[in-house]
Amino acid sequence: MAAIFVLITPEHEVITVEGRGGVAISPESRGQFGKGLDTIFLTETGKTIAELPIAEQLNYHHRGRATKRLLAKLQDEDIIWQANGHDLTQETGIIYGVLNVSPESFYNGEHVGGVAVSLGQATQQLADGADVIEVGGQTTRPGFVPLTPEEEIARIVPVIQGIKKTHPYAVVAVDTYKYEVMIAAIEAGAGIINDVNGFTDDARKLSLMAATDVGLLIMFNPRDNELSVDIAADMIAWFTENLASLEAAGIQRERIALDPGVGYSKNSDVYQDLAMMQAVGRLKVFNRPIMTAVSNKGWAKFLFDLPKDERADLSLVAATEMYRLGAKVLRVHDVKSARQMTSFVELLKNAH
Repeated sequence: MAAIFVLITPEHEVITVEGRGGVAISPESRGQFGKGLDTIFLTETGKTIAELPIAEQLNYHHRGRATKRLLAKLQDEDIIWQANGHDLTQETGIIYGVLNVSPESFYNGEHVGGVAVSLGQATQQLADGADVIEVGGQTTRPGFVPLTPEEEIARIVPVIQGIKKTHPYAVVAVDTYKYEVMIAAIEAGAGIINDVNGFTDDARKLSLMAATDVGLLIMFNPRDNELSVDIAADMIAWFTENLASLEAAGIQRERIALDPGVGYSKNSDVYQDLAMMQAVGRLKVFNRPIMTAVSNKGWAKFLFDLPKDERADLSLVAATEMYRLGAKVLRVHDVKSARQMTSFVELLKNAH
């Protein structure tokens, strides 16, 4: 039977070459078909629809095991989070290490030290496999007491500057909802801003972010809104509106990642959090990176009465399930375990 070799270039150009024998092409053989080819795909059908996106084309081909693996790989590689000159890809997960410099933090605030201690923690997280280090100076746990912008800036800017001086190519994120703090963080070298209010509560934020190349993390925040029984539909509606507002302000979608907002439930019984965890796969409709942010949060205490220093194992289990559902940006305190988990899941998925 004749075979159609579908060659996909880095520019996503699709080239088809007809052949026989069903022989797979090795990476070393790519040069005879074209320069700099990104992927070579083999099928025994002739249904190559060149005008469709790559992922859709593969749906027209024979859906054997190899085809399914290639389709999943291409879908992950197609999703890029652009952050101030960095292209973060989620093929093997984006590990997003949390670096608290807030003594009020629910998790490890009592262990917050000076700038030197924070720099040591950041260095260790990078060595353990972190792709992003997020500096947080203001806790946003339910019931938090806000700092002044000046207080928050004094906490985070020396740490950001220290990380960028020691690790110039590191991607540093900042968790803040304050306009003034965003300005100071970006000037200090932050490449991502994580705003629990989604940037739409202050028009100045939209103008600021549109004028930069900084990445954005937007969180579904139901604190002030009543939700229906279909939380997935609520999240989709909220993100649709939020993304439209950001794009209308001139912010490119490629710079945006989504956080379902686990841990921000209005309901004290946390079953809303569980519904959010279960629904993350529905957010793939936006073709944007999705965050898993379940590390050491209160749902583990409610469900199993676990104190905060005994939640690591359950946090990793929850993160694994969300990762497998498609939430591949892992906001974690234990970077090494998260990196080991994503590596294992990908090895298992691609095992022959």
